[in-house]
Amino acid sequence: MEIVSRNVKSARNTFYIRATHKSTRRTSCINNLNAILSELGVDSNKPEFADSMWEIPEKQAIRFVNISKDFLVSPVFRDYLENRLDEDRAEGEWANIWSSRMRIL
Repeated sequence: MEIVSRNVKSARNTFYIRATHKSTRRTSCINNLNAILSELGVDSNKPEFADSMWEIPEKQAIRFVNISKDFLVSPVFRDYLENRLDEDRAEGEWANIWSSRMRIL
């Protein structure tokens, strides 16, 4: 899993968590999954959190990065999350393929 926060505008960052399935190289931005939203304390009804990549204030992005690091190192949470991601993969929800040049195809 990769936590990404990049400055896009003055005091605004793009934030997302990208998961990559090792055997297929398929990727998905997963921060809009209920388990992640809950850990981040995000109201899923707010429009700024509807997509899988969020443009949010820089301070909020920094806070989300720190919170994400904390919950993603938990083996129990990762096991739970991997089970949820396996369900998504089985439904064919992962369409992007990550290339060796670190680009989404």
